[in-house]
Amino acid sequence: MRVVTLLSDFGSRDGYVAQMKGTILDLCPNAVITDISHDVERHNIQMGSFILETSAPYFPEATIHVAVVDPGVGSARKAIVIECNAGLLIGPDNGLMARASEKLGLKSIYEIREKEFHRTSVSSTFHGRDVFAYAAGLIASGRRPEEVGPRISKLEKLDVSQPKLSAKNLSCQVLHVDVFGNVITNVGEEMFQKIPLKFGEGVEIRTGTRKLQAQYARSYYEVDKGAMAVLPGSQGFLEIAIREEDARHKLDVKPLDKLELRF
Repeated sequence: MRVVTLLSDFGSRDGYVAQMKGTILDLCPNAVITDISHDVERHNIQMGSFILETSAPYFPEATIHVAVVDPGVGSARKAIVIECNAGLLIGPDNGLMARASEKLGLKSIYEIREKEFHRTSVSSTFHGRDVFAYAAGLIASGRRPEEVGPRISKLEKLDVSQPKLSAKNLSCQVLHVDVFGNVITNVGEEMFQKIPLKFGEGVEIRTGTRKLQAQYARSYYEVDKGAMAVLPGSQGFLEIAIREEDARHKLDVKPLDKLELRF
């Protein structure tokens, strides 16, 4: 029995996800398939990357993660298998799986070239079914990652810079905006523990167009309804939220936008 997860921007209305699951089960009938999400915004690689990065570490170490947010399907972008210490990642080499591979402990990257690891007839628009799910089904049934094709040394990455902290300000980027409108930054636990602020103190947030006042807090309920908070979030990153409202619209930001927090 092998656990296989699926993440995509396919939604649930059409049969695309079902076709991927059917492909895997046809090759490995005892696979346990679970969905991470299929509600990634269409073609939004950054959103898919964040959801995969923050979800994959909670699964058993031998899990196979199939991720498909693939606006470059049919192009020269590579189809790859990433072998990690805590699982496998299968999908397009477009930055989608790079951050998750770091979290899982990247070991090796292989390009899916061997014909036996994809369907005889491969759709130029649906590699999720004909390449990624097919390869996942074979590996779940016992084939080895290195059998899919040649080892490669480079992995495409997203354009996310490292946050910078000084005594008076923190420069960072937006990683994700969740369903509640909370703005999640790329400031991880190690850095936000070094922020020279005490809970309850004020923070000025600067975006490209706006300056807003917030409070450094432990939880949403430490600020008044409608007030803005900067707080350590549940996903391991510093986030900006408005209690019971949408911080994204107030800040007017989207993923990869830059932010500055002044203390």
